Amino acid sequence: MTPNPTLRSIPGCQGIGMHEMLAQANNLVNPNSGIANDYLNQYFEILLLIENLPSLLPEMVEELLAWKPKTYDEYFQSSPLPGSAIAINIYHSLDKNFRKKFEAQIAKLNKLSNKAIKILGKQKRQSGELLSEDVELICKTISTKLRANIEIATNLVNHRSERSSEQAQEMADRLMRVCN
Repeated sequence: MTPNPTLRSIPGCQGIGMHEMLAQANNLVNPNSGIANDYLNQYFEILLLIENLPSLLPEMVEELLAWKPKTYDEYFQSSPLPGSAIAINIYHSLDKNFRKKFEAQIAKLNKLSNKAIKILGKQKRQSGELLSEDVELICKTISTKLRANIEIATNLVNHRSERSSEQAQEMADRLMRVCN
């Protein structure tokens, strides 16, 4: 494995061995973008909560209403994953224009998620109860928008672009050929 000079120059990375640093970074940070895919898990979490809310009422309501997004730094500062500190340092060393583009997409996800929580919270009846029939259509509409915006963020992480160079069906076809 050839040492990456970019990683060596990142503050906080000098204290550990190059091999260990590269292993930690390779396991956590996407080499195409310098952003860890794991960060988007919080948005997949809210998506799953919203998608499943109508069928898992009332158990998931409080969890959904309590959900709060974390910044990249907050997410990895609270993460037990090896390489979290390196992921933060790499993130801060990224090209500022690309990071702004990613952060703008994250801001959209945060706004959409917070708006969804607010809308769904308002659906509670005076009794404090939230019924499936009151939120089913709302959840479907919100989850469709949220999924589309998560896909854009995922493409930024995986491809440094808002769109994948490979369409979903093309990817599925390619994966099927590899598996056969």
